[in-house]
Amino acid sequence: MSETRDRATGPEFDECDCPENVDAALERTEAGAGPALLWLVLDEFHPPAVVLPRIKRGLRSRDTQTRANALQSLGHFGRLYGDVDVESLTLLRGALRDRTPLGGCQLHGYADDAADDIGMFVPRHRLPRWLRRRHAGPRRPRRLRR
Repeated sequence: MSETRDRATGPEFDECDCPENVDAALERTEAGAGPALLWLVLDEFHPPAVVLPRIKRGLRSRDTQTRANALQSLGHFGRLYGDVDVESLTLLRGALRDRTPLGGCQLHGYADDAADDIGMFVPRHRLPRWLRRRHAGPRRPRRLRR
């Protein structure tokens, strides 16, 4: 870890490529834990089995900004890997009802964007009915009968 670390902003971005540092930031509920999650999910060197559990931890955080960044990370995860697990979808469904204010909007807006990304990039047959109905991506064209 670098000596220039600022406790007010959390871990530096060059330190976020290590999943253990993301775990530590989430454990301490640092302000930089959310951006660290985004950095981790967008880093191509970490497999889904390393990234998804940390996103779920972020979705359970007490810090509103960390939860918002975890929702963004979940949307990116669905876009990059084309898959999410049942537990993540359950947490997402709860976040869709979360009216906690964040800046000029509410947390459910971030959840709505994540659900749209998941609906667009995860195959429809892997999605629960509630997500397919409200946030479905493109459908396969139907074959025309001759």
